[in-house]
Amino acid sequence: MTIKPELKDEVEAQILGKGEVTPRNMMGTTAYMVRNRMFAFWVADGLVAKLSDRARQEFVDRKAGALFQGPQGRGFGEWTRLHLEKKKDLEGVLEGAKSAYDYVRGSAEATPRSKAKKRKSRK
Repeated sequence: MTIKPELKDEVEAQILGKGEVTPRNMMGTTAYMVRNRMFAFWVADGLVAKLSDRARQEFVDRKAGALFQGPQGRGFGEWTRLHLEKKKDLEGVLEGAKSAYDYVRGSAEATPRSKAKKRKSRK
C-alpha cells in the first residue's frame, strides 16, 4: 500500500518547518536530517522515526506504530514505523516525527558524532 500524496505532503511540510531540518535522498527514499543525523525517513506505508525507548513503546502500545524491521526481518534499533493510511493517522505521525526530531536533535547536542571528534574535544 502507498501513502496518499496529500497526507505525505502534510507530514513533510510539518517536518521541513522545524529548524535545522535538511531533506536528503538516501536508500531510494527521502530522509530527514537534523545536525547531520537522520531522524526519519519514508517507506511505502508510513514514516520511520528514530524514537526513545519510552516513546517507541507508547506508539507500539497504542498500535500507532511497529518496530521497524530491516531486510532480514529483525528489529532495527531505535527505529519505529508509524502507520499513515488514513487522515486519522496524521496526528500520531506528526507526534512521532516531532518526538524523533527532538530526540535526535537533543542527542546530537549531547554526544560527539565520532571518536575523532571526542578526542579533539578533550584537548
